Amino acid sequence: MKQKWSKEKILQDILKLSEQNIDLSAGNVSKRYITLFSAAISRRYFSNWENAVKAAGFDYGQIMEVGKKRRRDLLAKWSREQVLTEIRGAKSQDLLKIYRDRMDLYSAARRIFGTWEKALAEAGYRLTKGSHKNSNQIFPK
Repeated sequence: MKQKWSKEKILQDILKLSEQNIDLSAGNVSKRYITLFSAAISRRYFSNWENAVKAAGFDYGQIMEVGKKRRRDLLAKWSREQVLTEIRGAKSQDLLKIYRDRMDLYSAARRIFGTWEKALAEAGYRLTKGSHKNSNQIFPK
């Protein structure tokens, strides 16, 4: 059944997320609560996520600062061995999407090894770049 949206419903849902201590940053909500996010950013309601969050009574600048701190904390927790363990534990086809699905791992790998390709090589994989967009492949060495 299709969700019926209104400004009031969007604001209620934002308040519910806040009560559950869920990160209200656009990045988090757009990944985990896509229908709410899509409704809120439509021109019919708030045009963008920041306007919706402000209308719900929150300081969006503060939400952004909390999100930045959380991301910095996630990156600081990664060691060289943890990155290699995570890469080795993933399926090779999933490693092509890691930048999208596991930004924390991807960012830590680039920070520690310099490039994603070097991190893959250290973990025992070889990245081959295809001639067409999305035709890259990863193989065990």
